[in-house]
Amino acid sequence: MKIKLTNRLARAGAAAIVPAILFMCPALGVAQSKTSISGWLRVGTEYTYNETYSESFYRAKVQFETKIDDTFDAQVDIRGESDTHEMELREAFLTADLGKAIDLEFGHNKKRFGYEFQKSKEKLKTVDRTLLYQYLEPLGLVGRELNLRYHRKARPEVRQVGLSASLGYNEANDFSLIGHLTRLNTLGSFALGGSGTVKLDKIQDGTQTVWSTALEMVRDTDAHHVEIEGVLGVDPLASEVEKKVGDGKNVHFLGGKMLYAHRLKTSSRLFKAVEPVLVASFLARDLDAIGRNTISTLAGLNVYVAQNARISMNVDLQLTSTPADYSERSSVGSNGILQMELQW
Repeated sequence: MKIKLTNRLARAGAAAIVPAILFMCPALGVAQSKTSISGWLRVGTEYTYNETYSESFYRAKVQFETKIDDTFDAQVDIRGESDTHEMELREAFLTADLGKAIDLEFGHNKKRFGYEFQKSKEKLKTVDRTLLYQYLEPLGLVGRELNLRYHRKARPEVRQVGLSASLGYNEANDFSLIGHLTRLNTLGSFALGGSGTVKLDKIQDGTQTVWSTALEMVRDTDAHHVEIEGVLGVDPLASEVEKKVGDGKNVHFLGGKMLYAHRLKTSSRLFKAVEPVLVASFLARDLDAIGRNTISTLAGLNVYVAQNARISMNVDLQLTSTPADYSERSSVGSNGILQMELQW
């Protein structure tokens, strides 16, 4: 696979990995046994409607985590994929253990807005992130950047409330403040959570301030998993265009999703469990034209052939209102994915 290091990677990655290297190097000679390696390998095929061919892919993640002492950990996440023929330094950050399940993180790390971005991709019930988060990432409301994050974990029977707060900066000279709060067993066995972000977005004629907020209800057991989310916010890209050629108003979006997964253990020697997944999503990119929107129905199946290996199949039917007539819908963007994933 051809390896290319992009300019963006050089800027963001260098800023994040230098402090990690400074901390790690003195410890490598005496702490080899404290370094763990994890990751995943994915092989599959994907077809998106309105394209002339399906695409096979292979992707991999290698994550190094080194415990420097009782207080500090360093983590580096490197990924590569056949789609772009690039290796990317996705994350590099330090974690300071402040005790009582409280951490302080610094480095190039995830922007943890909304429920899905609290979780690693390999822990999702779907192969890829859902419609709503595929929309949020190009807007810069989720993704990764250089940030300083305070994290207090929620723990059953010990601490019902979890808190995450981060201050971030990226190479586009944007600043962001993100907070996430969750409370376990708030509505019966459901956890209730909320996220908020304020982003100082640099544009051609200066800056603009955008925001978004999200609410979530989650129930997670061995057999059942339920996610209900709603998100409201300002689209920074569309708002910038309005400021240039429109009436200058901010463009607001609204989205939501409901996910249900049911895991069934089997006695078969070929696989350990099967897990059907169903997701319904809604996205209106402009509240002033809410009739023009996208609705999505995703049906999936996870087949666990081992504890850390699964075969996943997702079919996502997306129906988007056409600009000329909101009553007519196009299925452009609908897709199907078949994937084998192995974790270690």
